[in-house]
Amino acid sequence: MKLFYGAAIQGAENRKKRANIHKTIIELIKKQGFDVYTEHTTGKTYNEAIEKLEQSIGNMPKDDLKRRIFVRNKMIEGIESDIKAAVFEVSTPSLGTGVEITHAYLRPRIGLKEIPILALYEKDYWPNKLSTMIRGISIEELPNFNLIEYASIDDLEKIIHNFFNKIS
Repeated sequence: MKLFYGAAIQGAENRKKRANIHKTIIELIKKQGFDVYTEHTTGKTYNEAIEKLEQSIGNMPKDDLKRRIFVRNKMIEGIESDIKAAVFEVSTPSLGTGVEITHAYLRPRIGLKEIPILALYEKDYWPNKLSTMIRGISIEELPNFNLIEYASIDDLEKIIHNFFNKIS
């Protein structure tokens, strides 16, 4: 079974630090028996992220604009593919991750099956806290959207285990 994992990589203050969090989350997801669409968020450098991305979505155009369009389209394809769920790490603000989340929860509007969505936020990570556009998603509006705050790796392990127990 496959799922989509998304998180900020461009705006991260420290790519290496966040790459380790992403790697931990992806490993916990895999322990639950799921494959991840792409693991490029685990890249500790720009080049490593690109290499991991190409392993998942294929060779990218060399031209910067064409590459960005290609990646955007492939990420949307991933979200609109036959995935069982989507998981997002939302501690670092990201327009791209916001677009991915929107595509995930709007799947039914384009005739695709609704999927459970897990958004993970590291407590007190970002000085301005979590975006209102994410924090403002209510369970009444989107019952399949789960926003959960974590403070440790142990928390992540429990959260991910509980989330996947509910959807398996």
